[in-house]
Amino acid sequence: MLLGASLLMALVSGLNDVVITEIMFNPDGPTLGPDSLYEWIELCNLTAEPVQLQGMVLSDRGNGLVLDEYVLARGSRVVVPADMGSFVEAYGERVPVVSWTGEWPGLSNASDMITLSDRYGMMVDMLSYTDHWGIRDGQQRSAADGTGASLEKINIRGPNNAANWAASVDYDCPVPDPETGDDKCWGTPGAVNSVE
Repeated sequence: MLLGASLLMALVSGLNDVVITEIMFNPDGPTLGPDSLYEWIELCNLTAEPVQLQGMVLSDRGNGLVLDEYVLARGSRVVVPADMGSFVEAYGERVPVVSWTGEWPGLSNASDMITLSDRYGMMVDMLSYTDHWGIRDGQQRSAADGTGASLEKINIRGPNNAANWAASVDYDCPVPDPETGDDKCWGTPGAVNSVE
Protein backbone atom coordinates (compact mmCIF):
# COMPACT_ATOMS: atom_id res chain seq x y z
CA MET A 1 0.00 0.00 0.00
CA LEU A 2 1.27 3.50 -0.77
CA LEU A 3 2.54 5.64 2.09
CA GLY A 4 -0.07 8.32 1.35
CA ALA A 5 -2.90 5.79 1.58
CA SER A 6 -1.50 4.41 4.84
CA LEU A 7 -1.30 7.89 6.35
CA LEU A 8 -4.83 8.72 5.22
CA MET A 9 -6.09 5.47 6.70
CA ALA A 10 -4.42 6.24 10.03
CA LEU A 11 -5.95 9.72 10.12
CA VAL A 12 -9.40 8.45 9.21
CA SER A 13 -9.31 5.62 11.77
CA GLY A 14 -9.19 8.08 14.66
CA LEU A 15 -12.17 10.13 13.53
CA ASN A 16 -14.74 7.53 12.51
CA ASP A 17 -18.33 7.64 13.65
CA VAL A 18 -19.40 4.70 11.52
CA VAL A 19 -16.88 2.02 10.58
CA ILE A 20 -16.65 -0.98 8.31
CA THR A 21 -16.41 -3.97 10.64
CA GLU A 22 -16.92 -7.03 8.43
CA ILE A 23 -16.99 -7.91 4.74
CA MET A 24 -17.92 -10.96 2.71
CA PHE A 25 -15.74 -10.28 -0.32
CA ASN A 26 -15.51 -13.82 -1.71
CA PRO A 27 -18.52 -15.98 -0.75
CA ASP A 28 -18.30 -19.76 -0.78
CA GLY A 29 -19.93 -20.49 -4.13
CA PRO A 30 -20.88 -24.15 -3.59
CA THR A 31 -22.80 -23.55 -0.35
CA LEU A 32 -23.65 -19.86 -0.47
CA GLY A 33 -23.70 -18.61 -4.04
CA PRO A 34 -22.11 -16.24 -6.55
CA ASP A 35 -20.30 -13.10 -5.48
CA SER A 36 -22.73 -10.82 -7.28
CA LEU A 37 -25.57 -11.99 -5.03
CA TYR A 38 -23.92 -12.84 -1.71
CA GLU A 39 -21.26 -10.23 -1.05
CA TRP A 40 -21.98 -7.86 1.83
CA ILE A 41 -20.47 -5.16 4.02
CA GLU A 42 -21.22 -4.59 7.72
CA LEU A 43 -21.18 -1.15 9.33
CA CYS A 44 -21.07 -0.28 13.04
CA ASN A 45 -21.97 2.96 14.82
CA LEU A 46 -19.20 3.80 17.31
CA THR A 47 -20.79 7.01 18.56
CA ALA A 48 -22.93 7.51 21.67
CA GLU A 49 -25.87 8.70 19.54
CA PRO A 50 -27.98 7.24 16.71
CA VAL A 51 -26.63 7.98 13.21
CA GLN A 52 -28.76 8.52 10.11
CA LEU A 53 -27.14 6.59 7.25
CA GLN A 54 -29.24 8.08 4.48
CA GLY A 55 -27.04 9.64 1.80
CA MET A 56 -23.83 7.93 2.90
CA VAL A 57 -21.86 6.42 0.02
CA LEU A 58 -20.06 3.08 -0.16
CA SER A 59 -17.71 2.71 -3.10
CA ASP A 60 -14.61 1.02 -4.40
CA ARG A 61 -12.29 2.33 -7.09
CA GLY A 62 -15.14 2.17 -9.60
CA ASN A 63 -18.76 1.70 -8.58
CA GLY A 64 -20.67 3.27 -5.73
CA LEU A 65 -23.99 3.11 -3.95
CA VAL A 66 -25.98 5.52 -1.79
CA LEU A 67 -27.56 4.23 1.40
CA ASP A 68 -31.28 4.69 1.93
CA GLU A 69 -32.87 6.02 5.11
CA TYR A 70 -31.80 4.01 8.14
CA VAL A 71 -31.14 5.11 11.72
CA LEU A 72 -28.26 3.07 13.13
CA ALA A 73 -28.46 2.98 16.93
CA ARG A 74 -25.33 3.57 19.00
CA GLY A 75 -23.14 0.49 19.17
CA SER A 76 -25.32 -1.30 16.61
CA ARG A 77 -24.44 -2.94 13.31
CA VAL A 78 -26.19 -3.15 9.98
CA VAL A 79 -25.43 -5.02 6.78
CA VAL A 80 -25.32 -3.58 3.28
CA PRO A 81 -26.00 -6.62 1.05
CA ALA A 82 -25.20 -6.89 -2.65
CA ASP A 83 -28.64 -8.39 -3.24
CA MET A 84 -31.33 -8.02 -0.58
CA GLY A 85 -33.40 -11.06 -1.56
CA SER A 86 -30.42 -13.42 -1.73
CA PHE A 87 -29.07 -12.18 1.58
CA VAL A 88 -32.39 -12.67 3.40
CA GLU A 89 -32.77 -16.12 1.85
CA ALA A 90 -29.32 -17.13 3.13
CA TYR A 91 -29.23 -15.43 6.53
CA GLY A 92 -32.87 -14.99 7.45
CA GLU A 93 -34.88 -11.90 8.33
CA ARG A 94 -33.38 -11.21 11.76
CA VAL A 95 -30.16 -9.65 10.46
CA PRO A 96 -30.54 -5.85 10.18
CA VAL A 97 -30.03 -4.63 6.62
CA VAL A 98 -30.10 -1.27 4.88
CA SER A 99 -31.25 -0.83 1.30
CA TRP A 100 -29.45 1.33 -1.24
CA THR A 101 -29.53 2.80 -4.74
CA GLY A 102 -26.75 2.89 -7.29
CA GLU A 103 -24.34 0.16 -8.32
CA TRP A 104 -22.85 -2.48 -6.04
CA PRO A 105 -19.06 -2.00 -5.80
CA GLY A 106 -18.37 -5.63 -6.73
CA LEU A 107 -15.73 -6.51 -4.13
CA SER A 108 -12.64 -7.93 -5.81
CA ASN A 109 -11.54 -11.40 -4.72
CA ALA A 110 -7.88 -10.35 -4.92
CA SER A 111 -7.76 -6.87 -3.39
CA ASP A 112 -9.91 -3.78 -3.24
CA MET A 113 -10.36 -0.45 -1.51
CA ILE A 114 -13.74 0.27 0.06
CA THR A 115 -14.57 3.79 1.16
CA LEU A 116 -17.48 5.02 3.24
CA SER A 117 -18.27 8.71 2.80
CA ASP A 118 -20.88 10.91 4.41
CA ARG A 119 -23.59 12.70 2.45
CA TYR A 120 -21.24 15.66 1.94
CA GLY A 121 -18.51 13.56 0.36
CA MET A 122 -16.21 13.50 3.40
CA MET A 123 -14.53 10.13 3.98
CA VAL A 124 -15.74 8.38 7.12
CA ASP A 125 -13.84 5.10 6.82
CA MET A 126 -11.61 3.30 4.33
CA LEU A 127 -10.58 -0.33 4.04
CA SER A 128 -7.93 -1.53 1.60
CA TYR A 129 -7.79 -5.33 1.88
CA THR A 130 -6.15 -8.22 0.02
CA ASP A 131 -6.94 -11.92 -0.20
CA HIS A 132 -3.93 -12.56 2.08
CA TRP A 133 -5.68 -10.96 5.05
CA GLY A 134 -6.81 -13.52 7.60
CA ILE A 135 -4.26 -16.24 6.80
CA ARG A 136 -3.58 -18.16 10.01
CA ASP A 137 -0.32 -19.86 10.93
CA GLY A 138 0.23 -22.94 8.81
CA GLN A 139 -2.43 -22.00 6.25
CA GLN A 140 -1.76 -21.35 2.59
CA ARG A 141 -5.00 -19.45 2.05
CA SER A 142 -7.28 -17.23 4.11
CA ALA A 143 -10.56 -18.85 5.10
CA ALA A 144 -12.20 -15.60 3.97
CA ASP A 145 -10.98 -16.18 0.42
CA GLY A 146 -13.85 -18.23 -0.99
CA THR A 147 -14.18 -20.96 1.62
CA GLY A 148 -17.13 -19.45 3.49
CA ALA A 149 -15.67 -17.22 6.19
CA SER A 150 -16.03 -13.46 6.19
CA LEU A 151 -13.25 -11.00 6.94
CA GLU A 152 -13.79 -9.44 10.38
CA LYS A 153 -12.23 -6.52 12.21
CA ILE A 154 -10.64 -7.62 15.50
CA ASN A 155 -10.59 -4.29 17.36
CA ILE A 156 -13.41 -2.30 15.81
CA ARG A 157 -11.90 0.98 17.06
CA GLY A 158 -8.47 0.04 15.74
CA PRO A 159 -6.80 0.59 12.36
CA ASN A 160 -7.73 -1.00 9.07
CA ASN A 161 -4.57 -3.00 8.52
CA ALA A 162 -3.92 -6.71 8.01
CA ALA A 163 -3.00 -7.28 11.66
CA ASN A 164 -6.42 -6.02 12.82
CA TRP A 165 -8.52 -8.17 10.47
CA ALA A 166 -9.04 -11.95 10.55
CA ALA A 167 -11.17 -14.62 8.95
CA SER A 168 -14.32 -15.35 10.95
CA VAL A 169 -14.28 -18.51 13.04
CA ASP A 170 -18.00 -18.88 13.73
CA TYR A 171 -19.98 -21.89 12.61
CA ASP A 172 -23.59 -20.80 12.64
CA CYS A 173 -24.69 -21.40 9.09
CA PRO A 174 -28.26 -22.39 8.23
CA VAL A 175 -27.10 -24.58 5.33
CA PRO A 176 -24.48 -27.35 5.70
CA ASP A 177 -21.77 -28.09 3.17
CA PRO A 178 -23.46 -30.30 0.52
CA GLU A 179 -20.36 -32.51 0.23
CA THR A 180 -19.48 -33.09 3.91
CA GLY A 181 -22.64 -32.15 5.81
CA ASP A 182 -20.52 -29.94 8.06
CA ASP A 183 -21.65 -26.50 9.15
CA LYS A 184 -20.15 -23.73 7.05
CA CYS A 185 -18.78 -20.48 8.36
CA TRP A 186 -20.62 -17.57 6.76
CA GLY A 187 -19.52 -14.80 9.09
CA THR A 188 -21.46 -12.88 11.71
CA PRO A 189 -23.46 -10.26 9.80
CA GLY A 190 -25.21 -7.79 12.08
CA ALA A 191 -23.66 -9.29 15.22
CA VAL A 192 -20.44 -9.04 17.24
CA ASN A 193 -17.52 -10.37 15.23
CA SER A 194 -16.32 -13.84 16.15
CA VAL A 195 -12.73 -12.58 16.41
CA GLU A 196 -13.40 -9.55 18.64
